Amino acid sequence: MQNKKITVLKNARLITPVRIIKNGVLVIKDGKIADVGAQGEIIFPRNARVIDVEGRYVSPGFIDIHLHGGGGADTMDATEEAIEKISVAHAKGGSTSIVPTTITAPIEDIIRAIENIEIVRKKNLPGANVLGVHVEGPYFSPEQRGAQNPKFLKEPEPEEYLGLLDRYDCIIRVSAAPEIRGGLELGQELRKRGILASIAHTNATYQDILRAIEAGYTHVTHMYSGMSGMKRINAYRVSGVIESTLLLDELTTEIIADGHHLPPSLIKLILKAKGLDKVSIITDAMSAAGLGPGKYFLGGLDVVVEDDVAGEFEVPEEEGNYVAKLLTRDAFAGSAATMDKCVKNMVKLVGLSIQDAVKMATINPAKLIGVEDKKGSLVKGKDADIVIFDENINIIMTIVGGKIVYKKGK
Repeated sequence: MQNKKITVLKNARLITPVRIIKNGVLVIKDGKIADVGAQGEIIFPRNARVIDVEGRYVSPGFIDIHLHGGGGADTMDATEEAIEKISVAHAKGGSTSIVPTTITAPIEDIIRAIENIEIVRKKNLPGANVLGVHVEGPYFSPEQRGAQNPKFLKEPEPEEYLGLLDRYDCIIRVSAAPEIRGGLELGQELRKRGILASIAHTNATYQDILRAIEAGYTHVTHMYSGMSGMKRINAYRVSGVIESTLLLDELTTEIIADGHHLPPSLIKLILKAKGLDKVSIITDAMSAAGLGPGKYFLGGLDVVVEDDVAGEFEVPEEEGNYVAKLLTRDAFAGSAATMDKCVKNMVKLVGLSIQDAVKMATINPAKLIGVEDKKGSLVKGKDADIVIFDENINIIMTIVGGKIVYKKGK
């Protein structure tokens, strides 16, 4: 009789932090990784359920630390059903952990979304598990708002954000513009509480960024999106957030690797300047992730999702190459991607090895939000959050806490 609490994955290509183990074996027991290594080194537990992965890759589950929605649902819907849909949609894309993200909106709506995450993250979801919430907005620069609704942008006031931080433990990341009034004080408070303070939708100069780092900001949200570049002030050239991020080792960053927001050339520049360890992959997905073309909403703004076309720009040439833009089509509105698409783009478009692409989707984001002791790598004792995929990074199976939550064809 099989022991359903023990599962063995055999005949695998295991992606560990330092190598790929061919003909590898991974043992799952009670939701944890009990053993990992080459066949012949691992003793199969008696009566275990054995799954032959037939030479496919076995990787740590992807960790998406910046996404707004998926499966037709949005974090701002503020319902358990919405988070369940998002959880399932992204599990199909190989994500085992997600950080649902709010957007600039009336503060009452943001609070409802946070309250919902506070409740839902403690439950067993049908797909990816929820690690906490990323509060993106409303503390942004109007000049760099992107797809953030300008009607609800504001400056951070202690009486507002202190109440949120005191009440909700689920807030693990906050994105804000440090140069606006109150931005530095917000960064100081986030650092004191161990919350990831991220620079975002900002018109800051190099000097502003130096002050932000001193205040507690350590990360930069979606590189090249919603941020200043070099500009002239009274004939002098002044570095913006783009140049500051590339230059300063104190800052980590993330890239929306959907194949649209950034061409391969800019991604290569980011990696050359920052190094592989300081860059994570995100989807910045909105509700259309896992679905198809159509009209959607994001933060009260109309969004269209449609097939992109490969022309003079460096975009992938394949079917289902969906892009999300404001209805005016003059700005992106998040993405329609899941993490498997992002990892694939890093391999196929940017030229990274599968091992390096996986690192940017697993251990790097795990370290950013402080869960690397439990997640992000195939190491004995860590959570059995695992994804199995083929040579083309098509997801075959997603396992969360030892439980199969997605299997291709079912």
